[in-house]
Amino acid sequence: MGQVKIRGNLVEEKLWPKIPTLIKPIPLRPQKPSYPLHKLPTIPENDHILTEENSVNGDHNTSNEAQPNIEQETGNKFNRIVSNRHAARRSRLRKLAYIEELENALKSYERKKDILHGQIAEQRKKQLLLEIEHHTLKFHMAAREKQRILQEVEIEKNRAEVDKMLEVQRRMVNFTSLQLITNSNFNPSALA
Repeated sequence: MGQVKIRGNLVEEKLWPKIPTLIKPIPLRPQKPSYPLHKLPTIPENDHILTEENSVNGDHNTSNEAQPNIEQETGNKFNRIVSNRHAARRSRLRKLAYIEELENALKSYERKKDILHGQIAEQRKKQLLLEIEHHTLKFHMAAREKQRILQEVEIEKNRAEVDKMLEVQRRMVNFTSLQLITNSNFNPSALA
């Protein structure tokens, strides 16, 4: 490496010899010409032809002819700039209105979503209560069915017992009637 020189608080390092270079400063933005550029009012193919007027004056393009064109061009340019600015402003306002409309729609949908979530939670609670009620009703129905079956069995037992008792009673009646007939001098022909 090179030598290091210390001067006060500055430290310089000589890596290579310093050669003066010419560096042009970079302009910050493009410079516009101080005089306006304009098109000449003549037609390029007729530039070589001089009219009598221009030949008398000594030139074929006068500044008087160019002046209205320059003013018209600058006026048109100014009008274009103004109309472009208005169009850009309208476009920005439309964009902002569209964004605001989308934000309002988003807020509206979020409110609807919250309402629907609340309704869903409420419906789930109702569904749970209905399921509990359904299970209790099924349990009660099963208990009632069991009771009904037991009652039917008991009724069948009672019917069988009644039938037995009736049969026993009929036998007893038949037996007693036979006993009466045999014990007494009962004349069956007398009855007829």
